[in-house]
Amino acid sequence: MSSAIEPAIVLAAYAEPVATGRRVLFVGPALSALPARLLERGARLVHVLDPDAVRVAEATAKNRTNSISFSALSDGQLALRDGAFDVCVVEDAGITDPVSLVKRLRKALTPRGVAILATVNPEVRTPLMPHRGSGGISLDYYALYDAVKAEFEHVRMLGQAPFVGYVVADFAPEGTPEPSLDTAFLPNGAEEPELFIAVASQQPVELEAFAVVQLPYRSIVSGASESEAVRRPRSADKEARAKLAALEGELAAERQAAVDKDVELMSRRDAVAARDAQLREAETRVAARETELREAEKRATARDAELREAQTRVFARDAELAALRQELENKNHQLKAQEASLGELSARLKSGPSPEEAAAAAAELTSLEKTLAERGERIRQLERDLREAERVGKELLRQLPPAVDPAETAKKMAETELARQLAKSQADLVATRWALDASTKRTASGAENA
Repeated sequence: MSSAIEPAIVLAAYAEPVATGRRVLFVGPALSALPARLLERGARLVHVLDPDAVRVAEATAKNRTNSISFSALSDGQLALRDGAFDVCVVEDAGITDPVSLVKRLRKALTPRGVAILATVNPEVRTPLMPHRGSGGISLDYYALYDAVKAEFEHVRMLGQAPFVGYVVADFAPEGTPEPSLDTAFLPNGAEEPELFIAVASQQPVELEAFAVVQLPYRSIVSGASESEAVRRPRSADKEARAKLAALEGELAAERQAAVDKDVELMSRRDAVAARDAQLREAETRVAARETELREAEKRATARDAELREAQTRVFARDAELAALRQELENKNHQLKAQEASLGELSARLKSGPSPEEAAAAAAELTSLEKTLAERGERIRQLERDLREAERVGKELLRQLPPAVDPAETAKKMAETELARQLAKSQADLVATRWALDASTKRTASGAENA
């Protein structure tokens, strides 16, 4: 088992308040130093689950204590009793499917158990110390929170960030000194978190909201120096290999260029031979074209003669076409004259009715005029009768006894007779107007139809 200083051992210090004297389940690489650190911090026993069977076998062979046990973590092989552990620490929750893992951890914990799950921040740029790769999937802050919150009632999210600085301490303080923390030199007040940590439980649990875990300076610096010493030879080896590859590439390029030149020279020779053959073929084609040209001149002479004959025929056709155009123009003049005659005839037809219709309309109009005259005479006769009735009425009134008011009686009689005769006269006048209107409309309709 490794005892080196790793970033994950901070979880052992942070989990000490809940792990002391408790049964702890650790999920992570079997060769991690974290299980031993949990025992150092007071855990009663630690059981390690690792999906890599080879690491489990190696760690089991190196194990020298009965307080640590190992088993393989795989789907369907987490053979643990429900509620068998008080605390669960997961070095990297991405070591396997986090959703399935959290479900099984909840069953393995007691009702008051606590689960502490960590995952490496996938966006961290420069960690203080290298993190051990779990070989699983990469989880971010939200993926870890969603997986844990689905199974536990209480979830707190924390971040593990590197802390680099100096301690200024009084060698002989009076009483216990109160520490102070100055982060003014940090641009954002804190370093970028390297780990995201989820503290989950079914019951509320008390853990520090802010904790600083100091690590041995020499262990971190020596680890960094060793890494630098290893990286330098590797970097030089990489540079030498890169230069050798570049030189080999240049040599290969030069060889390829020589081959390309030889190929180009051979292709040029082939091109010259091809050009000579093309030139001979071109001379043969030129001689054939000259023969074709002479034959074409003969055909052109014959075509000229045919063209002159065609022109003569065209002139004759032009004369025939001119005569036809003149004849067509004469026909057009005759058509226009006939259209003018037709227009005059149409105008005469539209200007009045036919003689028969005009005679019928005149007879009907004469009849109407006669009827109107008779009606006028009748009206005048009625007017005379009315005046005579008035005169008779007045005479009768003068002859009536004095008890009767002659004026009132005559007035009533006259009004009655006058109203009767006036109504009759108005009826006759209305009938006469209707007859005249009907006759006028028939006359106008006959004229339009004509």
